[in-house]
Amino acid sequence: MGLQDQIGSFCWWSLMTKDVPKANEFYHQLFDWQLSEMEIPGHDNATIYAAGKGGFANPVPIENDFPFPSHWIAYITVANVEQACQQAEKLGGKVSVPTFEIPSVGHTAVINDPVGSAFHVFTPEQDSDDLNMIGNGPGEVCWMELLVDDPTAALPFYSELFGWQFSAPMPMNGGEYYIAKVNGEDVGGIMKRPPDVPQMPPVWMNYFSVNSVDQWSDKVQSLGGKIVVPKTEIPGTGFFACMEDPTGAHSYLFELAR
Repeated sequence: MGLQDQIGSFCWWSLMTKDVPKANEFYHQLFDWQLSEMEIPGHDNATIYAAGKGGFANPVPIENDFPFPSHWIAYITVANVEQACQQAEKLGGKVSVPTFEIPSVGHTAVINDPVGSAFHVFTPEQDSDDLNMIGNGPGEVCWMELLVDDPTAALPFYSELFGWQFSAPMPMNGGEYYIAKVNGEDVGGIMKRPPDVPQMPPVWMNYFSVNSVDQWSDKVQSLGGKIVVPKTEIPGTGFFACMEDPTGAHSYLFELAR
């Protein structure tokens, strides 16, 4: 499987955090992620988070006066970053960080979709047969989800930009859920915000795979994090809870139904 077969897949995550040491300690203790240093020529070395598949995420320091709290941001593989940026703008998106090079790694840029959610597009320097980093091992990102007020404002954008094919809307928690596929594989979901969920900025959210939402929820709290949405069942699928790490970033814990 080469680059062309992985276009439109999630390939990396960055934790934009106001306290890198605190985040590193939390996730190392929570998921037993291994932390290593990667040398980047001409730049400060980067700390890499590694789970079962190896490196898949890294922390990025942001200043305390940064207008947004600590948060995760996803990377999506494209054939050419600059071309993807141009197409995104034609489709109603906005390039908030222009194309830049990560030496010896590849090129990336930050795009905001028409509903305001941000993500990176990424093209590796060298072809790779394993860019899709979605997994089901402990502590791996197993699903991605975008919660928005109007999914129909986002669906055409992602379909045209990445070739995603969407399912018919499925009712869920008073909202509607659309599953996206690329190259025949489920890649994530876009959901209409249910009426009982407070208004919030749209953001792609990570689901981390765990074998017990109850146990990992307890562990999150023992390490200084919070559970902001308690264990909730997705009938026929599994259970999730929403956590907040000690630096303020949100993500989900997910336990597959047995």
